[in-house]
Formats: sequence, C-alpha cells, structure tokens
Amino acid sequence: MNSPPLIRKSAALVTAALILAACGGNTDSGDAPEPAGGAPAGGDDTEQLEEGAVPPTGVEGGPEFDLSGTEVVATTSPPGAINMGTFFVYKRLEEWGADIETVIVTTTSGVQTIMAGRADIASQGSDEVVLGAAEGADMVAVGAPSTAMDYVLVATEDIESVEALEGKTIGMSGPSGFDALLSRFSLEDVGLSGNDVNFVQIGGSPDRAAALLSGQVDAATVFLEDWEELSRKTDELRLVQYMAEIVPEFPATAYFGQASFWEENPDLPLALACANLQANAWINSSEDEYVEYVLQVVPGATEEAARAIYQGGQEVNMWPTNPDEVFSVDGLGGLVDAMVETGDISEPVDPEQIADVSYLQEAADMGCNEL
Repeated sequence: MNSPPLIRKSAALVTAALILAACGGNTDSGDAPEPAGGAPAGGDDTEQLEEGAVPPTGVEGGPEFDLSGTEVVATTSPPGAINMGTFFVYKRLEEWGADIETVIVTTTSGVQTIMAGRADIASQGSDEVVLGAAEGADMVAVGAPSTAMDYVLVATEDIESVEALEGKTIGMSGPSGFDALLSRFSLEDVGLSGNDVNFVQIGGSPDRAAALLSGQVDAATVFLEDWEELSRKTDELRLVQYMAEIVPEFPATAYFGQASFWEENPDLPLALACANLQANAWINSSEDEYVEYVLQVVPGATEEAARAIYQGGQEVNMWPTNPDEVFSVDGLGGLVDAMVETGDISEPVDPEQIADVSYLQEAADMGCNEL
C-alpha cells in the first residue's frame, strides 16, 4: 500500500502480557468460509463447553430482558483472558432466560458453523463477517467482545525490522487468514509486497509459534499470548512489531449472526449488546474480579498471567464502554477496503449492511454500560 489513509500508526501499544498456561486463547481461521454446507460444529474442530464451566456474572440491577424460550447455539474461540468477556456475555444471556449452548471452535470458523446450520451466532474475528458477506452470507455484527488487536509480528533474532523480511519465509494460517492480512499490512507499510516474501501455510497461532520455535519459518504473526510463551522458551526470536501500531482502528472481533436469526429473535440482539457493554464495564471495574473469573474459566490459568493480560488490555482500551468505540462501522469499512486491496475479497461489501451498532447505542441509553 502506498500509505493509504486507513493504514496508520496507532499510539496504543500492548506493552506487557503473559501467556495463560494451557490456554488456547483466540484462534484464526485460514480459509474463507464456505457459502453453505461448510464444516459443521462437532468433531475434531469443535467441542462443547461443559455445563457449569462458567460461573455466574454477579451483575445485580440494571436493565432486564426476558429471553425465556430463546434457544441459541453460540460459537467462540477457546477460553482465554482476552476473550473472557464472551463467556461473561453468554452467561448473562443465560441469566436472562436464554438456553445457550456454547461451542468452542478451533480451526472451523464461526461463519462456517453458522452457514452449515450448526450454530446461530459467533464471537470471533471481524474479518469473518466481511468474508462471509463476500461469499454471499447475510451476516450482521451487533457488537464486539474485544476491540484492540492482540497480534504481534515475531521473527528470528537476526531480523530486526519489517524491511529485513524481504526474501524470508513467513508462516500463516492460510491465504485468507487474518494473520496473513496483518502481515501484508506490515510489509506494504514499508514498501514491500507479498511477492517479496515467501508465505507458507502453517495453521493457527499455536502452530505458527511452534514453527517459529523449530526454525521452520523466519517470521509469523501470532497472538500476543503465544509470543509471551515463545519468549520464555528461547532467546533466538524477537518481537518485530505490535500490530496495534499498524492496523486501522477496526473491531478486532465481533458478535455476529445471520440477519434472519436476529429478525426471528428481535429481543436477542439488544440483550446481547447490553451484555456486551456490561461485560466491558465489569472487566474495567475490577482487576481482582476479572482475574478471579479467568482463574475459574481458563484451565491452567495463573494469577500472574491473568493480571498481566488485564493490564495490557487496559493500555489499549481492549474493552471500551462507549458504543462508538466497541464497534466502529467506519473502521469496518476500512477493513473492507484493505481486504479488497490485498485480494482477500474480490469486491467490496457495504459495512452498513453487515454491522448494526444501533443496538449498542440503545443499550448504552438504557444504562447497560454502568454497573
């Protein structure tokens, strides 16, 4: 890119976070979603969260919703500190009477599970909404569990800058993976293109981290948590760039579902938006309560790690309570433009058609962002 306006440096940096031991964290999908009949929930790519694995939210007072009789199959990435709000939100919907079945997806995307008819809503990367729309899926995002990017570009110790990646091998999840898109952003920001490096498909962030550790690739964009784990295992890798420095301010993740599902369950999107704001307000209100919740939900989590990730998230406003900051339609438009420019989608999609933030604003007017 020749310095397009949507790609700009951000002052926000995640300066400190530690890996949650034995935690899968977020996942990134390597392929564009199938328009119909894609990989269903269940099998090797998914697992159902055990009943009772998520404790009550503890929220008292505030707006109330009657979701009794509403049945929802909801997908998300494996539990981790960054996406802890998702589990809070799904629990909150359950407390309002909804029958929530939470399915953890690993390599299958949320769009795929929805289009296969095996899920109703998803909590995953905002790029999935764009990819789904480009493939003909009528997806609409109504909120976001986390806002700031938690990806970093990691390379071997001898690579001190993005410019030094020319001619090197970069691991990616797949051609349409979010990590690959971010890697191309970094390259193009310094005048390089995807043709100046050798991209190889490796798999999800943990797989890319393993490839870095084994010397299979020279560089890769991975989740911050995976970098922290790598940094403890070897001195032969370095953090080259925080992706929060290079990407536009579009939502990192999204709560989304088919427009028809929201229409069939008209109380649900507003309730979800309210729970979204409540979750962010709850996270921001107490580090101790957040850490305690993480320790209960994430297998193998440690207090030290949870606190470090909380503090890093606070530095980049990971969980805002201002509805305009939770999910930016303008930022989503920037993501669409970037994905067209990089070839991830062939034609632009209208961000106004795939995001409805009116629910967030209505929820804020109801006081959902106040605990």
